Amino acid sequence: MIQSVQRVSDILSLFSMENPRWGITEIANALELPVTTASGLVRSMIQTGLLTQERSTKKYGLGPKIFALGIVVNDTLEINQIAGAPVQKMSDETGLICRVAIWDGDAALNTMDAKPRHADFLARRAGPRLLAYCSSLGRVLLANLTREEINEYVNGIELKGFTPNTITQRDLLIEELEKIRLQGYAVNNQELHLERASIAVPVFNSSGQVEAAISVVGNHKQVLKSDFDDLLSILRNTAEEISWRLGYRVGTAGIRTGSMP
Repeated sequence: MIQSVQRVSDILSLFSMENPRWGITEIANALELPVTTASGLVRSMIQTGLLTQERSTKKYGLGPKIFALGIVVNDTLEINQIAGAPVQKMSDETGLICRVAIWDGDAALNTMDAKPRHADFLARRAGPRLLAYCSSLGRVLLANLTREEINEYVNGIELKGFTPNTITQRDLLIEELEKIRLQGYAVNNQELHLERASIAVPVFNSSGQVEAAISVVGNHKQVLKSDFDDLLSILRNTAEEISWRLGYRVGTAGIRTGSMP
């Protein structure tokens, strides 16, 4: 039974924004399972609504049960409930997309996007999981892990370059994370997408540990040149408000020196 649960979890983990559809042979090969075993698991997952089969390609995708559960998680996640109003206010004030993320094993899990209520533009959709080494949200969360956790992450991931600005050298990434840890904020200057930039800061919980990160995202000229100081001030004030609502008080044990103003 435990093995079956693990295998179901492994199958669900295959699906992503980049690979939303999988064939049965592809699933079996990816997880090194016999095709008959993979087929049996997939049939059971279809019956429970965890997976669905596309008629045209016969490939499998995440099912309605996952969608329903995702809404429940999103709407009941404590950080979303507490950060929702402050982050929306920040988005309206700055005219930028504002995001919330938590650490998810080896990536930043984007739990909320807030868009300006009165702005008319199409936002680039962020995937649910963001690469930590080249996103501002991910770097803030990564920088506040233990030294051992940071080294494990840096040594275990391929540092792929998405633009000429992406940091792909491990020693430079570690230096950048130490800088973020000391100054209390992270910057992404066109490292994932050209002309897009973001700034992120940490949010603390009642134990003084980093609970989440929040960011502002927009055109690199607006974010990093004309409005940087103002945006950073708004971000920090919003993070302090959310941290306060989570029970954080200045001097709480576990605070990272230099992580907050």
